[in-house]
Amino acid sequence: MKRASLVVSAVMMSVGFATPALAAPIAVNGYVCAATYTRQPNLTYGQGYVVVQVYTAANCTGSFVGNYYYLGASAASAGYQYSEAERLGLFERATQAATQGTRVTLYVEGAGVGILDTTYRGN
Repeated sequence: MKRASLVVSAVMMSVGFATPALAAPIAVNGYVCAATYTRQPNLTYGQGYVVVQVYTAANCTGSFVGNYYYLGASAASAGYQYSEAERLGLFERATQAATQGTRVTLYVEGAGVGILDTTYRGN
């Protein structure tokens, strides 16, 4: 009986430690079509956020890849939560990428939409 309790305890501990781990980031490649900044609070995206719309080709051509977010404070969605100053800077860079047709790689949290990291590169 004591042996069974030890096994159950070990399994419970391993499950407990495995649960908080976040999924590995997913790389999203394409071109920024548009970027939108809003201060409007949203339960999912936080207290102000930036939406980056990504397509497979420059100038909003090709296929739609998805909308991804620089999250604000108190966002329920998985991903890093940026300060307002950070979001404004990221919005400016994303807008510039959209107007110049710059290729982008966004790293988003697991299957979520929260952007963890951004890389812009020349075509």
